[in-house]
Amino acid sequence: MDVDDRGNVRVLTFDRPEKLNALDEGLAQRAEAALDAAAADDSIGAVVLTGAGRAFCAGVDLDHLQAMAKGDESSESTVAFNDAVRHFPKPLLVAVNGLAVGVGITMCLHVDLVIAAESARFRTPFSSLGVAPEIGSSWLLPQQIGHQRAAWMLLSSEWVDAVTAVEWGLAFEAVPDDQLVETAVARAETIVANDPDSLSAIKRTLAAWQRPAIEAAEAVENAEFSRLLDRFR
Repeated sequence: MDVDDRGNVRVLTFDRPEKLNALDEGLAQRAEAALDAAAADDSIGAVVLTGAGRAFCAGVDLDHLQAMAKGDESSESTVAFNDAVRHFPKPLLVAVNGLAVGVGITMCLHVDLVIAAESARFRTPFSSLGVAPEIGSSWLLPQQIGHQRAAWMLLSSEWVDAVTAVEWGLAFEAVPDDQLVETAVARAETIVANDPDSLSAIKRTLAAWQRPAIEAAEAVENAEFSRLLDRFR
């Protein structure tokens, strides 16, 4: 992960552009460690997460997914990273610089604000890959954009562009590509100008009512994911 501090806002950049920032064990571990370090650093008030190259994150690396299906690798690193995102105690923004696929979009459902580049595109490819939704997205996505739009995204595996993502509520705003990170940092600066204890309390209260539903959704998702993944073993 590339780390760039802009005052009290830290920009973390996925650094695997040759693989479209797809998560493998290495990238997931680096990303988790970077988030944990930012959470523990009192000089950092907020984090902006973005990607290098033409993708934000193209999901879980297919080689890693196949290795998990064969039992050669575990999902622990990806799970730990997702937990670091969802439990991050400070304001967490995502600047989607290009393709957001699979976990690249489902992690966006757990952050506080999503800023999209005008070239950004979003896709939940689970039906095309023969697997189930993940990390509570089967509940969070309908909550965020409505049932029928979520059903379309999940069942069709079709792309959603940045303008549509904003219209549906999947992203907060779409901005020119060359203004993406600066805009996200500016939004983060506006947020962290406020009382940090209040910001933490707001994050906890927003998460509290969602947590039981997300955990219930995850239990069903994980069972279905394991059942479907067994077909490839």
